[in-house]
Amino acid sequence: MSLRSLRPSKYVLSEEQKRMYASEKLMNFRWIAKVMATYSPYTLSPADFAPAEVQQYISSIGQFAEVAYSVMPVEFLFENLTTMLEPTFPLEGYESFRDAIFVAAFVGRVADVPGYITYRSQAKQLIVAFTGTASAMQAFYDIRALKHSHPSRRGKVHSGFWKLYKGIKAFALEGIRKGLAQHDVQELVITGHSMGGAVSQLLLLDILRDENLVPVGSLPIKLVVFGAPRSGTKGLVKYWGELVDKRREKCGEDSIIEYSVKTYNDGVPALPPRYFGYRHYVQTPFYFLHGNLYRIPPSESEYTSFHVSSDESKDPEKLVSLPIHPRGGHNYYNGRDMEKLLRRANWVDRAIKKGGDWKEGYRVRFEKYNNHK
Repeated sequence: MSLRSLRPSKYVLSEEQKRMYASEKLMNFRWIAKVMATYSPYTLSPADFAPAEVQQYISSIGQFAEVAYSVMPVEFLFENLTTMLEPTFPLEGYESFRDAIFVAAFVGRVADVPGYITYRSQAKQLIVAFTGTASAMQAFYDIRALKHSHPSRRGKVHSGFWKLYKGIKAFALEGIRKGLAQHDVQELVITGHSMGGAVSQLLLLDILRDENLVPVGSLPIKLVVFGAPRSGTKGLVKYWGELVDKRREKCGEDSIIEYSVKTYNDGVPALPPRYFGYRHYVQTPFYFLHGNLYRIPPSESEYTSFHVSSDESKDPEKLVSLPIHPRGGHNYYNGRDMEKLLRRANWVDRAIKKGGDWKEGYRVRFEKYNNHK
């Protein structure tokens, strides 16, 4: 048996990777990870690999969470979906959008938090996606970590995230009702990255608390969040678990499934620090590293960093020797560079505002960027 430790910092960057990191504009919270994150005493290994179908599912839903950040109007994106999916355009490689149909888009009353709802006709999924932090005002609410009593009286919630959620709740529920009424929905998915993950969890908590909010009945519900911060106290997290168990007892084990993913060098899941009293809702999260997705044992659910060992004799095909994003970070989930998507979306938005042929305007910006590199 060959057992070795995967140490991301030892990889030598290719020229393409150097250009990628030199182009970073967004906060990746690597320094937060170094200062705030704690390593679990448990070492992940190939024995902890998530099933391939689970990793593929999580990655496919992640595409919708990432697109929630886009500055261009969501309606425009769907109206021009065929073009957007072409090579060099923003959704290149985002194949989960092939059968996606626009349902609704909305902006919250607090800090202008956007979200949207889409229906995938082949998978028969209704997907609710919330953006992560994209403005200074939203960041203000992110750090507003005072405790606010949850309406359930079962614990307290992060006051900033609660305020953001309350500002968008009615619009999200209205969109879900619309999607359920218009389409043959066989699965409801709630997803978000970063702050969007916190908002997603608060929405699901409300749906589980009150069956009258939206007519989901026994419809399978899946939560898929990436790099989500802590937002509930121990009491509220315990209440979450009770509601999940109650739904499973009533509607079946698969009636609700929770996927919460952390990744190497992402400091956001370490926030707010545990000594603030907050905890993560999902007790069986995942850890993404170098193309592999690992199940985190429930006993280690509050840890945000892990040492990983590779057993090459166990599953050599799943081990990645040359990672695409060796430095990790908040915007590198599922093997994708979110900055690449957002950079291209910004070019589309600028081309639209400039007027004329937006496709030609986009191509000019694309060529200018690549020639500059």
